[in-house]
Amino acid sequence: MKKIFFLPALLILSAFSFAQVALESLVKPGTKLIYALEANELKYDLTITVKTLVPILVFDWQMSDAPTNSGTITHTATAMISANTMYNYFTPGAKTLDDNSMSMWLCKNTLAGLIKEGKGTMIKMNTKEAPKKMGIYEEDPKELKIIVNGEKETVEEEIAKQLNAEGEPIGDETFFTFYKSAKMPIILRMRNGFNLALKEIKTK
Repeated sequence: MKKIFFLPALLILSAFSFAQVALESLVKPGTKLIYALEANELKYDLTITVKTLVPILVFDWQMSDAPTNSGTITHTATAMISANTMYNYFTPGAKTLDDNSMSMWLCKNTLAGLIKEGKGTMIKMNTKEAPKKMGIYEEDPKELKIIVNGEKETVEEEIAKQLNAEGEPIGDETFFTFYKSAKMPIILRMRNGFNLALKEIKTK
């Protein structure tokens, strides 16, 4: 009998080896979000350290390739409501983005447009680019495996791709994933001329 029940028990243990986390309760000022970044055939980490979440989002960032490759991003109150441009290419130093730009987070209006399945919303995936209709098209969210304070966890992610007029996805070259929460609409992964993926969160 022991042999009969060993495999099911092992499968149950494996299923619970990754627990699911709620980012709304996890991400606070001082939290570090560590992303794996691959660009121009180079691989390194991008660490985002949250400074404030309200009334505006401010975070420090640091690339692992060089100590001086770091800075601070400050958003405006207007951008947090209605920005439709993604600011993806950081330059060292402190920078306050304009009212149309967000970085690593989605604004309120963009989140609302994305979660209307098959509808989509117009987004500039990079500054100085024409806007694209981006949206989700799958009913169920996926799960991204990450590490939280040294423990294996998962976080739900919604996948947004470019859509055609009928609301169907166009190719697989450009996409991003996000956490569907009005309080914490964080970008989790992105393929946009580079590859970016959240791999770890540290709150301690």
